[in-house]
Amino acid sequence: MRHTYTDSNGISNFLVDEGNLRAEKCVDDFGGPNMWRLHVKTSDGYWENVQWMNVYKIQQFFNTKLPVYNEGEKSKQNYSLK
Repeated sequence: MRHTYTDSNGISNFLVDEGNLRAEKCVDDFGGPNMWRLHVKTSDGYWENVQWMNVYKIQQFFNTKLPVYNEGEKSKQNYSLK
C-alpha cells in the first residue's frame, strides 16, 4: 500500500496489493470521488485492469480498509475523507 500524491481536488492516490489483486484509486472525480480500478495479476506477473468500480463494491475483495470520500456536490471541489 502506498500514497504517492494528492490531486488538486483533494483525492489522494492509493494503491493496495493483496495476493493477485490490486485496487488503484482514481484521483479524478469523473464518476465521483470514490471510484477505483480493480487489477488482477496475470500468470506472467503483469497487472491487468479488469473493472472500474465504486469503493463499496471493490471493498468486498480486500481486507485493507479503503478510504471513502464525502461526495457532496457534483462539481470540481476539494473532497475530504469520511
